[in-house]
Amino acid sequence: MRRLGLALLLSLLLAACSSAPHIPTDTRQQLSEHRQLSVPFIAQQDYYCGPAAIASIARYRQLEADQQTIAAMSFLPGRRGSLTPEMQAASRRLGLMPYPLARSFSDLLREVDAGNPVLVLQNQGLSWFPQWHYAVVLGYDLASETLYLHSGEHPNYALSFATFNATWARADFWARVLVDSGNVPASARPLPYLRTANAFEETGQRALAKAFYRQASQQWPQQPEGWLARANLAYANGDMTAASAHYRRALQQAPDNASLWNNYAYSLDARSCADAARAAIAKAAALAPDDSNIVASQQELEGSSANGQRCPADTAFIEDHRADLP
Repeated sequence: MRRLGLALLLSLLLAACSSAPHIPTDTRQQLSEHRQLSVPFIAQQDYYCGPAAIASIARYRQLEADQQTIAAMSFLPGRRGSLTPEMQAASRRLGLMPYPLARSFSDLLREVDAGNPVLVLQNQGLSWFPQWHYAVVLGYDLASETLYLHSGEHPNYALSFATFNATWARADFWARVLVDSGNVPASARPLPYLRTANAFEETGQRALAKAFYRQASQQWPQQPEGWLARANLAYANGDMTAASAHYRRALQQAPDNASLWNNYAYSLDARSCADAARAAIAKAAALAPDDSNIVASQQELEGSSANGQRCPADTAFIEDHRADLP
């Protein structure tokens, strides 16, 4: 007991000596002066700070969830808590993407200002005697440099920027923005978003993966990766018409990507668009003549039956890009 008391005392003393995190002037000018979200509060049961925090955000997202159900997905009795991989898996099972926030206090404020509560991990102890704790950041006040959190048994708990940042830093700045497929985190970037969405596909939640990929292609239509993700998933689901359409959209943004032309060719072949498939793989081979995989694809597709259906939209698309041949 003495050791625990000393650790907590030292932790508080160190936090008191910490300075507030720097917020760039342009970021301050873009933020609301005060923001406090109406996030339902769920008081944690013993060792359930993680499940209670997720349940609070799930309710905010209009999902029915309670900490007992979430604990069944994430709680490790031997650890008397929930580790971060289990927390993320539980979020996905609820249909929420656990988008990783950058190690940035400014991005944390930006998310709250945009209406997104943030799940955070704090170390309220010391590096040599950690006291791990999950909480929900739901508000801030710039003038007083105060954050508001649902934390354990304390709703709207006020904590100084400096103290929070010290405890957050000791947890390696771990934070996740839990969003459904209808919302995109304010700080999201295309590739991290898609990597996070891909976890739904990898765990067999293809319908959710499809919804998040669609959101990515709508949020960043000029980026080929979102269209590629949609195309590959459609191909895996056997929807070759959709796969071809999404590959075309990806190629509009990245016409010199040989791998895209290769995948597009296979979707055409699956639709019995033999002539178009051969034309598409020829384009891939022209772009990457030394790629052994594409050479093998061309040999395979050149052997396809010449008898196939006419696919005018695809044929026209490929013809439009013949001038791009190297």
